[in-house]
Amino acid sequence: MFNVDNIIVPTDFSDYSDFALKRALDLAEACQAKIVLAHVVAEAPDIFALDRFNQEGQKKIMKDLVKNSKEHFDEQLAKFPQAQNVEIETRVLRGKPAKEILSLEKQTKADMMVIATHGQTALEEFLWGNTASKLIRYSKSSVLVVRRPKYS
Repeated sequence: MFNVDNIIVPTDFSDYSDFALKRALDLAEACQAKIVLAHVVAEAPDIFALDRFNQEGQKKIMKDLVKNSKEHFDEQLAKFPQAQNVEIETRVLRGKPAKEILSLEKQTKADMMVIATHGQTALEEFLWGNTASKLIRYSKSSVLVVRRPKYS
């Protein structure tokens, strides 16, 4: 039997992520699983890291981004009264989204990931790829991809 104890839900706080979180909450409630809601703050490009004269400013920006992310978690979870019935841990990660989420998957021994996709076109996907496709490709756990409902 397939047991689900830990579910990772990456979020960018968009409407798309809300749809994924709703599905994850449904699953977590049914399976009595824990959700790890994760947001990744991208690191500054290397060119900015070279600016040794502005390191304090960069640290302040990162601190603010982490603080804002925590506020966004509260706002996102407030949309779902059902979240009160599920154990939810929030995490703010720093780095490249797919890499950090895959690392989190390993750390938490996740059984499943519930991710949103923005529905890029085939050309956009070919040229740039996206986090969802990388997670599907490299995840060791099952991945549920949630699309925005057609008529929402």
